[in-house]
Amino acid sequence: MKFRSLSLILSLCFVAQGAFARNLLQYSGVINVSDYKGQTFLSLMQTVIKPELDSKATEGFRVAAGKDVVARLKLVDSKISRRVMSAAGSLENLKALADQLRKDHASITFYDLPQAIADAGYGRGRFDLSIYLAMVSSGGVAVALDENNITYNVNYGTGSVANDERTGRSYAESHDRLALDASYKHYLSILEDYVTSEPEDISDFYRWVLLTLLNSDSSGVKKISKPGQAVAADFLAVYIAEQNRHLMSNMTRHNWDEAHLEVTLLGAFHSGQERTHVMFGGELTDKTLEQVDGCEAGTSERSQKEASMVDYWQFSSSSNPEHCKRSGINITRKDFRALGALITERVRETHPNVVKAVEKRLGISHSKNLFADLTEYITNNKTPKKMTRGNLNLVEEYVAFLLAVQETANEVTLSARVQ
Repeated sequence: MKFRSLSLILSLCFVAQGAFARNLLQYSGVINVSDYKGQTFLSLMQTVIKPELDSKATEGFRVAAGKDVVARLKLVDSKISRRVMSAAGSLENLKALADQLRKDHASITFYDLPQAIADAGYGRGRFDLSIYLAMVSSGGVAVALDENNITYNVNYGTGSVANDERTGRSYAESHDRLALDASYKHYLSILEDYVTSEPEDISDFYRWVLLTLLNSDSSGVKKISKPGQAVAADFLAVYIAEQNRHLMSNMTRHNWDEAHLEVTLLGAFHSGQERTHVMFGGELTDKTLEQVDGCEAGTSERSQKEASMVDYWQFSSSSNPEHCKRSGINITRKDFRALGALITERVRETHPNVVKAVEKRLGISHSKNLFADLTEYITNNKTPKKMTRGNLNLVEEYVAFLLAVQETANEVTLSARVQ
């Protein structure tokens, strides 16, 4: 009853300056994307979000009081609370740990927090506890799509320390779904479920994606169904994570934001298929293999399974022992780029004017892959930081392209399989 009352009180909080009614984790300053309407999301990341994340990395935060840390377990997804409880052992331990850290450190950075937790006797679970304590102590940056869809981004390095690109975790809450860290397996699963179960919703969904990334206007999320809004919140959480890592290298390495966007756009193709086929090993197929830890792939038998969008997430090859446990969708770039080229070629045949309109807007004479070209335009420092009204026509022109992709999906699938 105590936890339920706290959740109710937090849910009914009025919107205050810099905060939202749905801001259950009680961050004092929420960055509302639409407050920055008129500039690209890349510009917003560079001028507002990344500097805030960098500030948290260098200045640190104070761990919340133990009673609040315990109470906020009810405000995160059960997957997270189970990890935290496994690491802490009991609510009493969690409360005592938070209170001790709060007493000992007026401010602590995520670089130092895991060791402080280990010193307190929780070495095995120090990283899970570090992430949770940062998230519920306003130790990161909250970025909101609207009052019902908010991302929490914690424990990111600045890029100045070795392996900073591996740091950080982003969470998203949406309506009745509590804060959850979206793995790629989770994200691709709910994306596929959404675009295939609500194919008529994709124009509003992709219009929201494009307006958010091209104009920092996320207000259109309200036009999307509630399941779609959860996908949108997860999309932005992962996009912030990957773009922040890309920015750590001054956009020269770690272009995982590009891969994330590109595969998301391919959801339009899968929404139009009667049966999911993905590009896997250079072949468009409805049968693939189970993902296996790259370190195990050389010795484990990989079981055959039905194709799904999750197949765009894979482990690194076992031929590279240093990285064999890493996974991501950038690993499948060769396959999703091949699929994008195949689709573009077919849509050019069936809807030439739609393709030409996008090409003209992007300044391309003949695109081999409109998915890759749009993604590179959005993540390119040379792209204007503010879109003119004319340039924003790209949103509707590209939505028309994606609807053509959806319409021709079965033809593309059949022709590729016949060959």
